[in-house]
Amino acid sequence: METKAITIVGMDRIGASLGLALKQAFPHLTFIGHDDDRQRVEAAKKLGAVDRVEANLLSACSEADIVVLNVSVSELKVTLQIIGGDLQEHALVLDLSLLKSVGLKWASQYVERGHYVGVRPILAADFLGDSRSGLDAASPDLFRNSVFCIMAGANIDPQAVETAINVGRSLGATPYFLDAAEFDGLVQSVETLPRLVAAALFNTVHKASGWRDTLRFTDLTFAQATALARDSEEVAALALYDKVTTMHWLDSLIAELHEVKRWLHRDEAEALPAILDAISLEREKWLHERRKNDWIEIPSEDIQRPSLLGGLLGRRQSKDED
Repeated sequence: METKAITIVGMDRIGASLGLALKQAFPHLTFIGHDDDRQRVEAAKKLGAVDRVEANLLSACSEADIVVLNVSVSELKVTLQIIGGDLQEHALVLDLSLLKSVGLKWASQYVERGHYVGVRPILAADFLGDSRSGLDAASPDLFRNSVFCIMAGANIDPQAVETAINVGRSLGATPYFLDAAEFDGLVQSVETLPRLVAAALFNTVHKASGWRDTLRFTDLTFAQATALARDSEEVAALALYDKVTTMHWLDSLIAELHEVKRWLHRDEAEALPAILDAISLEREKWLHERRKNDWIEIPSEDIQRPSLLGGLLGRRQSKDED
């Protein structure tokens, strides 16, 4: 018995790119798309990311062999509550949301059937300069040379983990295992902090007395720097998940801002460019390391494409025959 249907919930750049990539790898499968925004999921269908659209979340997920949840942390709990009792026994849920400890917790409470694995693609450095999040930026090559982080629970069926690995490889990514708590700790610095900074930056300029004049001159720099503040529920969920760690990073940022003030106070025309050059060099070194993508944990092997779920479905068939 083979995998027949994959459902993708959430049709932004990531969700549509997943559909395009997996359809290239497994053209014989049926891809079902669901999104609260009907126009967006219909656009994803026209793009070729899914074969058909299902407006009802439960219906979209209950017939799938693999369910990809491309939803925010603020939406994840309700989503698992809705679908958790009606999944197929062999179904695999791949959760792409940003916090994995709560995902594992909610899955243990609400996913009564099927298997849950937390995953997160970390894009290759070549894509880091493209901040677009809409369908116009979707591509089957988005995950090429990326890293596919896998956070599985202690009691997960090994066949479900194998399937998650195969999905990552199908995208052109390298599977990489992390502990859920470790991943969440890293998220606070590289995902939560930038979003809070974006909100604070916008508020700083917006609350200034000259805002009515300033807004006429707001351009790409300001728009890009404040873009991450848009999803208020997601920003709040990330910030409040681990307040101690969030405040630690905010304190570190405040200390750096005080250091910037000291640079300016000293008014050293020659020293300041040198300081900024050193920071720029460190950033280039970071991008260089990211381009190397030297995270390999699992040897890159050709996947067996006839059935993504292999052992899980095979074992289910054997039980049915008994």
